[in-house]
Amino acid sequence: MSDFARNLDWNLLYTFMVVVQNESMTKAAEELLRSQPAVSLAVKRLEASTGKRLLTRTGNRLAVTPAGQALYEQASEIYSAISRLPLTFEAAPRALTGKITVASIDQVESDVLNARLTRFFAEYPGVELEILLATTADVIRMVELGTATFGICDGVIPKGFTSLELVNERFGLYCGAGYHLAGRTGLAPMDLRGEPFIGFTADVLGGSHMGDVTAFRARASIGQHVRGQSSHVNEVRRMIECGLGIGFLPTHLADPFAARGSLFRLPPYENEPCAMVYLIANPAIALSEAEQLLLEQMLLELPAS
Repeated sequence: MSDFARNLDWNLLYTFMVVVQNESMTKAAEELLRSQPAVSLAVKRLEASTGKRLLTRTGNRLAVTPAGQALYEQASEIYSAISRLPLTFEAAPRALTGKITVASIDQVESDVLNARLTRFFAEYPGVELEILLATTADVIRMVELGTATFGICDGVIPKGFTSLELVNERFGLYCGAGYHLAGRTGLAPMDLRGEPFIGFTADVLGGSHMGDVTAFRARASIGQHVRGQSSHVNEVRRMIECGLGIGFLPTHLADPFAARGSLFRLPPYENEPCAMVYLIANPAIALSEAEQLLLEQMLLELPAS
């Protein structure tokens, strides 16, 4: 056992984790900025070190073997512990210090969250805050690995996570002022079929984070042709305003632009799809004192889902 630990290349474990998370050698290579053959060779070397088959290929899809799944779970715990070592080294003899990292989807408006952060960082000026904007999938991944203290996202939250309801966002369908549908009355959702669609990167028909917006698209047969996408609300709005297609936007963010005349609201006008945005945390991750304190205060402020 000790020889195995001494001889194991820990970089191979990380490469293997990224392959499993992407379910693709090619996508893993892109994320790691390495060639696909190099990634494939790293997995083969890890299999040689462990003496176990870790991945199998079924058609065009990579599948994880039972041994591979067990190794992935252990490697995730190891990576989480290593990535958080700097936090454990921080000393705070006189005041609470440390760094809190929040991974969030774009343009989430929450008075409760803002008030909690205001009070916490006023009380503990020695604590630093970093907010990283990411897609729902990446937010969940960062919370899973422990590279974020907590996350703010919509979508399907993994079992075992702590999830708190933050805000329920209503979504309306819009087009740009110069789009051929702008100004038309009496439109119904069925009239929008075939129109090019502008969407969010995580809003994929049949994807792993399908919510009300994606379900509405599926039911109404809207957005089959995705012409543009981004993980940032302002860029989705920009493409819609420029006339690339129609798309859903949070109404509280889009309605001011509709009032200004750069966006035009399309049906549905009532019973709009909604997306619950959650604050999520991974209870399996060891937190620093500052992280634990802020998260505990959040749990007291927000209703558990």
